[in-house]
Order: sequence, then C-alpha cells, then structure tokens
Amino acid sequence: MGERRRVRRRCEALVGALDIPEPFDVGELCARLGARRGRPIRLVPFAMPTDSPCGLWVSAADRDYIFFERATSPLHQTHIVLHEIGHLLCAHDAAPALDGQVSSRLLPDLDPALIERILGRTHYSAVQEQEAEIIASLILERVSARAPEPVRTVRPEDEGIVTRIENVLEQRRE
Repeated sequence: MGERRRVRRRCEALVGALDIPEPFDVGELCARLGARRGRPIRLVPFAMPTDSPCGLWVSAADRDYIFFERATSPLHQTHIVLHEIGHLLCAHDAAPALDGQVSSRLLPDLDPALIERILGRTHYSAVQEQEAEIIASLILERVSARAPEPVRTVRPEDEGIVTRIENVLEQRRE
C-alpha cells in the first residue's frame, strides 16, 4: 500500500472515532474531544501576526488551546480549527519557535520562556501537514454530507414566477 493511502486510512480511522455533533458545531466537537481526552480544548479567536500561520494548537499542562484567525470568514475559521484538531489527533509535536513578543500576546498570563518552549513551532513536516489537512477535509465532508437541503420559503404570490425561473434554469442545465 502506498504512503498516501496509508496516511488517508490513518486519518479516516481517527475521524471515524470522533463523536461529531449533529447538527455540526465546531465548539461542541472540541468540547466532546476535550472530554474524551480529559483535557479541555479552548478556542481562542486571535489576530494572528502576519508572519504566522492562520491557526495554532498549544498544549498546556492541563488543557489545549486552539488559536485561529479572527479576521476571516466563519467557514475558514472552522477549517483552521479542524486543521489544528488534525494535528492534535495525530499527536504531532510542536517545536519551539515563537519569539517572546508573539507568545506573550497569545498567553499573557504565562511565563514567556515556558510559552516559547511549549507553544511555538517552526513547521510541521509535509506528511504532518497533509494529515492535518486530510482530517479537516474529512470532517467537513462528513458534516456537509448529512446537512439537510436548505429550505426556501416562497410567498404564495411569488410561487408562479419562482417556478418559471426554476424551469428556465433547469432547461439551460440540460
């Protein structure tokens, strides 16, 4: 079996073991995952520095933090959080890399030296990034596959025109 297939199967197994809430809510997923691991996961919207990633998973002594860019769309925020959950699920290690200024902005109540040791990372390997991205995509695929069709409400007096527009659009697709 090829390396890609092995990576994909590992990710599928990790996602398959998750208790994904229905309807989907990323905060609830983190609460369930934190309860399962015995370590709460705190989501922290943050104005990430321009020279840093869009998200960051920090493993502290008694809990995990997932920092994500607050100045982006809700869908992108969810993807960022799910990507970081991918790193967490795969138990990827973080390598020290952030400077004291960035780390003190992220967690001002903790000693900057401690933060630099446990928080930062220069980068993950290509395989680790691939795993995190696959996990995020698999979770999004799973929740979008079970999402109900949107319900549209049309006023009775507009029903005729909506039906005609749908018929025209359907003919163009054919």
